[in-house]
Amino acid sequence: MSLVALTFGNRGNSILSTPHAVVSTPEARLMQKANRTGMTGKAIIKKACRFFSQDDVYVLAQVDEGFVSGEMKAFYNGNELQVVDVESKLGQCAKQGMSIGITLRGIDEEDFMPGAIINFEK
Repeated sequence: MSLVALTFGNRGNSILSTPHAVVSTPEARLMQKANRTGMTGKAIIKKACRFFSQDDVYVLAQVDEGFVSGEMKAFYNGNELQVVDVESKLGQCAKQGMSIGITLRGIDEEDFMPGAIINFEK
């Protein structure tokens, strides 16, 4: 369970509104900003691996430009990849400079090279 989930509750209630106050998570504020500015991002690969008995590839990366979300499509070497999950300290999205873990489907771990770039688009 992430620190965000422990602090703000489950992801289903990212914005709580009452007559006296509005409470929102960092993830919800980042997604609102992303939807206003257009969603693109680039992440530099640090390491890729496949966990035992899993078909998906787990990639450790750092967001170099824009931001990354689990709702985006990933592109690597001309191939479109399915984003299964994104993990960061903000939940399922990350902004420039943050380290992230991305679970991807549609590629082998040997195809990823450290230092290469994954592009993300909405």
